[in-house]
Amino acid sequence: MHSLFTDRDDWDDEMESFETGWPGFFDVLRIYLRDFPGQPAAMAFAATGHPGDMVAAWTELASAMGVAGLDVGHRYETPSGVPHLVGTVESVHQTTEFRTVMVRLDAPNPGIALIGGCRPGDQSRLSVGLYLYGDAACDTAAAEAPRWQSWLAQLGRAAQPAG
Repeated sequence: MHSLFTDRDDWDDEMESFETGWPGFFDVLRIYLRDFPGQPAAMAFAATGHPGDMVAAWTELASAMGVAGLDVGHRYETPSGVPHLVGTVESVHQTTEFRTVMVRLDAPNPGIALIGGCRPGDQSRLSVGLYLYGDAACDTAAAEAPRWQSWLAQLGRAAQPAG
């Protein structure tokens, strides 16, 4: 649930952050309605904080996941050491405070992956959301969520300053 009320002074930043995330979710819905209507759906989501600015955070995630420099239409497969995804890049969106790469998935299950980063406050957030469709969607989402959470947590820990 979202509320548009706050007692903080950073209202403009909150609204901008809130608004930048919605287009990707509408794209996921559009693809579901066009290509997977009525099929069972499930989601796996993982996120971590990153101490750097959005450029540093995204550079680390994009490099680790092998999405740096990809464009729409490119075939994509995660590199070794990253939970397995295979598909085709659907869209790439980059602003100063928000980055996403959307991949139309063939594996581990038909669906969509949203690989992203944003800066809603003092810390950057990196995330991977899998929107999976078909009879195996629920089982695949249940298996993938802990893999992605573990992998992103390791990435986040590696980015923390020594101390």
